[in-house]
Amino acid sequence: MNDSKEIFTKGQTFLQKVGFPKNDGFYKKHGVHFLNIAQFLGVINDNAFKFLIVFLFIALRGVEHSSEILFWVGVVYVLPFLLFSSAAGVLADHFSKQKMIVILKAVEILVMISGVFALGFKSAWACYTLLFLLSMQSAIFGPPKYSIIPELVLPKKIPKANGLVTSFTYLGIIFGTTLATVLTQITNRNYVLTGLVTVLIAIVGFISSLCIPYTEPKQSHKKINPLFVYEIYQTLKTTVGQRYLFTSIIGASFFLFVGAYFQLNIVPYAIESLGYSEIIGGYLFLITAIGIALGAYIAGKLCKGRPEIGLSCAAGLLLSLVVFLFSVSAFSLTFVIILLVLIGFAGGLFVVPFDVFIQTYAPEVNRGKIIAASNFLSFVGVLFAPFALYLFSGILHLPASAGFAIVGGIIAVYMLFIISKLGSTFISYISRKVLLKFYHLKLENAPFEQKGPYLVSFDKPSLFPLLLILGQYEDLKIFFIKPKFNPVDLILNKLFPVKFFYAKSIDQDTLDELKEISHEHALICIPKVEGLTIPNETHLAITKAQREITLSFSGAG
Repeated sequence: MNDSKEIFTKGQTFLQKVGFPKNDGFYKKHGVHFLNIAQFLGVINDNAFKFLIVFLFIALRGVEHSSEILFWVGVVYVLPFLLFSSAAGVLADHFSKQKMIVILKAVEILVMISGVFALGFKSAWACYTLLFLLSMQSAIFGPPKYSIIPELVLPKKIPKANGLVTSFTYLGIIFGTTLATVLTQITNRNYVLTGLVTVLIAIVGFISSLCIPYTEPKQSHKKINPLFVYEIYQTLKTTVGQRYLFTSIIGASFFLFVGAYFQLNIVPYAIESLGYSEIIGGYLFLITAIGIALGAYIAGKLCKGRPEIGLSCAAGLLLSLVVFLFSVSAFSLTFVIILLVLIGFAGGLFVVPFDVFIQTYAPEVNRGKIIAASNFLSFVGVLFAPFALYLFSGILHLPASAGFAIVGGIIAVYMLFIISKLGSTFISYISRKVLLKFYHLKLENAPFEQKGPYLVSFDKPSLFPLLLILGQYEDLKIFFIKPKFNPVDLILNKLFPVKFFYAKSIDQDTLDELKEISHEHALICIPKVEGLTIPNETHLAITKAQREITLSFSGAG
């Protein structure tokens, strides 16, 4: 017993010397880069080992079983993220996140060494077991990996750091998937040699983790709940009342479904639609992942200190369009490649602002739990991917291209839902980044700095100047009173921060009622049309020059 204690004490001393107390200037300055290297190499191993198993099993069982193999590999890979993400979040809020990262990277080495033997003996049960263990390691790694970022960088640098980590995460997917593809080819399917490469990668990642600066434990007293689904539900429930936080979580989680489906379905697509082997399918996913990494990097730049979740809405709409076009693009390999890059690029632009928003606005005291809950939802999406693949190809017997067309439609519907929740941020972003690039807006005597709501009437009914106002006042709510219903109002009312009311005439009681139900920072707009009267109005005059719009507010209000 004393020998065991002595060994444990020596081990702690060794870790303190080599890793844990790295707090001097160099390591503090570059801590996020050491984190990035460690997580980047871990993502490479996750995807390399997963696809080595896919290629091995397809070689053993035949191409006709590729959908079934991809289904089971996908399910085994994602289950640990569902089972252990909640517990990992609790651990990340209690222990030093840096210590957790170092220990988990050491576990990765052990799993990869065992993987060499599993691949060498071509044992299905051993490969699936180790894939499960590797995924469990990654599931526990996720919460400390993301929640440590605010502890390593200044608040204003969180978006840039998150964009960097996210872009390298997808670069890791690129290199992992490609590494499995290339090594399988150049070693002539010698899976022992390919496994040894993953061991080397794990060792380098462990060394990098030792250089991450030590972070103090948050000492959260929350305990791991075996009823983890209920725990996650309670955590997510706390985010509903926080502005846009829950919507950002479900937005980010949906992206994992799309990415996972692409990673799985691209292999059958390469075989069926393009006439290539499963190995070439790995190269096609490489093209998509390059686009994701590029989009994620640019999204980090575009955020510039604020989470631009309006950008996510625009990128999601673009993604749905390009995915649908991709489903009918097999006639031209050049067109396929261009669309794959665009799909990845739109995906990167889509997910990073949501991730930045979650990290920025999740309360620090339980940030790890919230990120863990977000990871859980994300991997629920990943779990749906193999089931969707099996449904479309195994049960409905649809070609892979039709599966992509269906997913494109699902993305479009989902984005309409997201935009309905984030309408003001979406419109504000489009106004700032597009409309206000072509029009100069001048506001004269605007009342928006005063306590609202604000009541105005127009010379002519028009939503366009209101869109320009939203570019400068994102939180402004708009109530638009009209004399009659227009079917287009149903769409505008749902997707835009505009609420329509219909009335032929208005008395003071109606106005008082509108003021009560409207937001304090709201604009109640009454167009000047025949049959609509309003007492005590504030007037809004619109003057248009070639590229300039002037809004002049005047009247009693």
